[in-house]
Amino acid sequence: MAGGAAKHIAITGAAGGIGAALVRRFLALGWRVAGIDRAPFADDATAAPGFRALAADVTDEQAMEDAFAAAAADAPLGAVIANAAVTDIDHHEALDLPYATWQRVLRVNVDGAFVTARSAARHMRATGGGNIVFVTSSLAMLDQARAGDAPYCTSKAAVEMLARVLAIELAPHGINVNTLFPSVMIDSGFFAHLTPHERARLAPPSLLDETAAFLAGLPAGAASGRALDQKRWDGDAAYRAAWEALR
Repeated sequence: MAGGAAKHIAITGAAGGIGAALVRRFLALGWRVAGIDRAPFADDATAAPGFRALAADVTDEQAMEDAFAAAAADAPLGAVIANAAVTDIDHHEALDLPYATWQRVLRVNVDGAFVTARSAARHMRATGGGNIVFVTSSLAMLDQARAGDAPYCTSKAAVEMLARVLAIELAPHGINVNTLFPSVMIDSGFFAHLTPHERARLAPPSLLDETAAFLAGLPAGAASGRALDQKRWDGDAAYRAAWEALR
């Protein structure tokens, strides 16, 4: 099965922000969507044709196995977007960072990404392949380290490496593994503490819609172990053309 051929995708962190925007985009493109989140979904989302809401915490191994089993029972999975993430809203510097905050960010962002990808890949392996897409951040890059964001920067850097390892391991099963990262702040739950004026300057949650759809629909073996830079996709025609030539 080429990636996306089943046109059935699972999205974590799907109840709000980037995840909710991705749900709307994939439904508009005619995909069946399984939305996974510990938070409740809006009524209009749960009523949308082709959408299935699944309640699960990405750090709960059994709950995630059950969620993917339920999704796969509807139709084979062609793609998954591991989007669920948290951050330290108070942006402590490391010397003042509560260990519990560090643990929570790493557990959700890294452990949750691993559990999500592993659960999805087990089903994709059985049905001929697919696409795993991790939403990361430019803050994962060594030259983008930022004071006050030690747990978030570390977690996203870890997911970038996780994606490279999984790309190697899952290639024989026809599963592409790539990452997608924005280079700007997006109006998501991370910035609910900002004033309306400050939030108005943030990028919309839908910023990643186009690139996420592109990665979710790649044919098996087209590209894996790579990171797609949202800013360059939008602003560098040659960069975008090089990616599009892979499809």
